[in-house]
Amino acid sequence: MLDWQLMQGSFSSTDMRRIWSEASTISAWIKVEQTLACVQADVGLVPGETADALDGFCLGKLDQDRMREEMALVGRPIVGLVRQLREHVGEELAKFVHFKSTTQDIMDTALAMQMKLGLATVLNDLDQLVSSLTGLIDAHPETRMIGRTNGQHAVPMLLRTKFEVWRAELLRRRDVIVEAENRGTLVQVGGPLGDLSNYDDGSGAATKARMAEALGLGVAEPHWQNARDGVADIVTALGALCATICKIAHNINLLSSSDIGEVHECHENGKGASSSMHHKRNQRASEFAEAVARLGRQRSVQIGELTLHQHERSGGVWVGEWVVVPEVFLLTSGALSWAKRILSDLRIDKNRMKQNLT
Repeated sequence: MLDWQLMQGSFSSTDMRRIWSEASTISAWIKVEQTLACVQADVGLVPGETADALDGFCLGKLDQDRMREEMALVGRPIVGLVRQLREHVGEELAKFVHFKSTTQDIMDTALAMQMKLGLATVLNDLDQLVSSLTGLIDAHPETRMIGRTNGQHAVPMLLRTKFEVWRAELLRRRDVIVEAENRGTLVQVGGPLGDLSNYDDGSGAATKARMAEALGLGVAEPHWQNARDGVADIVTALGALCATICKIAHNINLLSSSDIGEVHECHENGKGASSSMHHKRNQRASEFAEAVARLGRQRSVQIGELTLHQHERSGGVWVGEWVVVPEVFLLTSGALSWAKRILSDLRIDKNRMKQNLT
């Protein structure tokens, strides 16, 4: 469903789909291989000509049909990619491509790059939500409404307090996401066991540090090949953000109901139309924000299961990340998109609030 042309705008944003597309993911793998060759050339591990030759390779030069065939056979996409990269540089330089590396080095580093880009998009959207709520707070300094607890009328309250609570929660979610990004967007350079044991000349640490610097990523010691807590921190932080968005959207939908009618989404002709009840004007943005945020939160819970690696690597859980991590980012972007649409032009019916106070 996330790939349907008809539906994709309902579940994810254009920017996030671009970051996690097949083309972008393969291009990220290529970028990691190119950067590895450049760094290894700098520390004297491979000839400089290797990096120069790889520099001209791009997605357009890749035989993707052949790569898919090899993926189906091997179960890992980097094997087929490396074969084509080695053919591209020629026989003399081929052995220096993917030098002292392993599939997980390439894919984990590319994953970190994509998560970093995805989090930048999330934080930008989140800042827009906070800005919209600040605008609503400033616009309604004294507007009063009835408070509700356990589904019943409680006592009067300021409307701005409701918005301030939402804003404060979103700002806390922002802090957690930033902290998770620092722990989880890490370079992976380690070789077969992650421990740099195949860098027998002692150049492994320098290679790792330079790779991190070149790609704008952090470093974990000794490695995170079988320690997925950083990825889990990021995915869990996004799931918690989705939970907050779900709550806000659900409450807006409740306040928009016929029985309460205190707030409304901006109306457009045909928006929220019913196929059988033409008098209805359904609150579609809050409906979709809640649904997509629920999916994002629920999907994020699966990341805990995928941290349970056996020994130094465990493909049975690692492969699961290939689906869960991108989908959580995509669903989070969709929830944020709908939430931005709601809060950027939320209509407040002060007269209805006054009526409901009596």
